[in-house]
Amino acid sequence: MEKIPIAPNSPLSGFKQFFASEPIRSPVLSVRGIGVREGMPPLLVQRPHGTSDYLFMLFHDAAVAGTKRFNKTLETEGTLMIWPSGKPQYYGNPAQRFSHSWIHCKGRSIKRMLRLSGLPLLTPFAVPDPSHFQQCLVAVHSELVSYVNPDLRIMENLLENCLRELARQIAPQEKQKRVPVRLLAARQLINSHSSQPLTLNDLAQSAGMSAPYFCSQFRKFFGLAPMEYLIQHRMLHAAHLLTDRNLTISEIATRVGYNDPFFFSRMFKKHFGQSPREMRSRI
Repeated sequence: MEKIPIAPNSPLSGFKQFFASEPIRSPVLSVRGIGVREGMPPLLVQRPHGTSDYLFMLFHDAAVAGTKRFNKTLETEGTLMIWPSGKPQYYGNPAQRFSHSWIHCKGRSIKRMLRLSGLPLLTPFAVPDPSHFQQCLVAVHSELVSYVNPDLRIMENLLENCLRELARQIAPQEKQKRVPVRLLAARQLINSHSSQPLTLNDLAQSAGMSAPYFCSQFRKFFGLAPMEYLIQHRMLHAAHLLTDRNLTISEIATRVGYNDPFFFSRMFKKHFGQSPREMRSRI
């Protein structure tokens, strides 16, 4: 797994902090301690009764993680473990130094986030992009220590986004599949130049695909054929322009890419079920 380059003076070079007085102490959410890339000597930690909060721990090096001494699993770099309150904690590496990032937190929000995310508890799981969790902890720590009164909602948002991203990372490939960059570029070409006389061949060439394959891929990812998407974009833009009473219907038609205002009106009525003049009279 690729190592993340870290500047010597960066907060990601390693720190930990337990809060004697929790910056946010609420039944909704509270954080007792947080650490990022904390370096540890060779050792094993065993807490038979766990802790009174949730412990999220990401291992940056090979380590053991589990709930029992004799029911452990050797995990590799980029493995995350979540222990709920009161559950036995067993982790470390007796053979070599290791580093980990972690957070102790509790509250109704954490329970809700975990339930909605579906992340596994008490089971180590691989995280394809460990840097995201690490950066989230840095942001949480910054919010806690930078303000006299940290914002509870910001804290909730940071942690919820973090858990949602973790859930997406470990989801099956078909659920986390990204839209191909070439299709995104073609859609942006439509969005930015919808008033221009774009053709299917123009769009397919911009994506480096044949027209039939481009059509099938565009519909697969965006739910519409390319030219349907172009027309929809033009009509939505036209509906917005109708709110400006200084523009005539003919001027609006030209602005969205139609030189013939009568053809534009027919397309508009086909799309919205009413003519541009009828829609303007209802605005």
